[in-house]
Amino acid sequence: MEEADYLILGAGPAGSRAAQAIRRRDAGGRIVVLTEESRPFTNRIVLSKEFLKSDDVPPERAAVVPPQAFEGLGIEIRVRRRVARLDPVARTVALEDGERIAYERCLVATGSRPLALPVPGFDAPGVYTLRTIEDAVALRAAARAADRAIVVGGGLIGAEVACALRARGLDVTLLAREAWFWGHLAPEAVGRTVGGILEAGGVDLRMGRTVVEILRGPDGLVVRTSEGEDVRAPLVVVGVGVRYNVDFLEGTGLVEPRAGVRVNARLETGAPWLWAAGDVAAFDDPVLGARHHVEHWLHAQHQGRLAGENMTGGSAVYARVSSYDTRLFDVPVTVAGAPGLAERWTEEEELRGGAGLAVGWRDARPVAAFRIGEGAIVEVTRRIEQAAEER
Repeated sequence: MEEADYLILGAGPAGSRAAQAIRRRDAGGRIVVLTEESRPFTNRIVLSKEFLKSDDVPPERAAVVPPQAFEGLGIEIRVRRRVARLDPVARTVALEDGERIAYERCLVATGSRPLALPVPGFDAPGVYTLRTIEDAVALRAAARAADRAIVVGGGLIGAEVACALRARGLDVTLLAREAWFWGHLAPEAVGRTVGGILEAGGVDLRMGRTVVEILRGPDGLVVRTSEGEDVRAPLVVVGVGVRYNVDFLEGTGLVEPRAGVRVNARLETGAPWLWAAGDVAAFDDPVLGARHHVEHWLHAQHQGRLAGENMTGGSAVYARVSSYDTRLFDVPVTVAGAPGLAERWTEEEELRGGAGLAVGWRDARPVAAFRIGEGAIVEVTRRIEQAAEER
């Protein structure tokens, strides 16, 4: 059986940054990184934006750190390797090809994968999800040959894909089951404002629609809704959420029910010498005082870096107010904190005309904010941090 001083499961932003942080603090330890994907550390932000918009962006542009850079640091990257089982007692990992690796310290940074739409026809040719570079290449090729597209899903990925396809000149219809955009996270005022941005950019936005079937018609695909609509296009993109990649931890007791891996504020799991970071980590947030996930590329990098430092003897806590931003038809949108924890919302700058600021509250503390349009959100994140200090 092989042995690794540091075994990292996943070569996305969390796993890759962890490996780099470990090497900075331990020049000689053996670091082995396993990933199911074909290449390490893909910039997923590029895939749903610049890459999908333009055929001029090569796949190599999505690589944040090329494999050669990891090799230069003495980090062993093994692609297309799937983990079948982790034994936290024996401190071993079994791969689907039968190989086993023993570890001194291990990081679970396996991230997530797109949820399947649980309807007949989801697996039909012409229906796509977007996660890997291979997904993006296939979707861009399909968009090149299409004049219309249907996007299913009222979240961030749905909005970005809809904008990118419109930028390519496709007619785009977006279907979502919520009453307003981002209805699972955002207050109505924010959702209506974001929806207005998409409509102003030419997206045919249809909220309150539940997809029940995808059919193959004579001129492409037909997406049927429970409301009795049939929407036709040669191309369908589904973005209805993610599922955490934790199947290999079944039976270990380390997984939060219907969620990811439980970790404390230092990103330690309930098993010795085992950490988790990124999408997959349900972490104890000392700033917001709750356990939750943040599924974003930048957040995963910050957590991965801290996990790598703690794996080499550090004991720092992850006390960062997470934030991420995007642009929808050149309108900046920034999200800070954890909107899912908010119990009520106030508009500190009225949301109208495609701009404004909404702050989410839990009890009497700010825990989240949405900034639509130009303007910083730093002041709100400072208030969230200050409220945590006073708690």
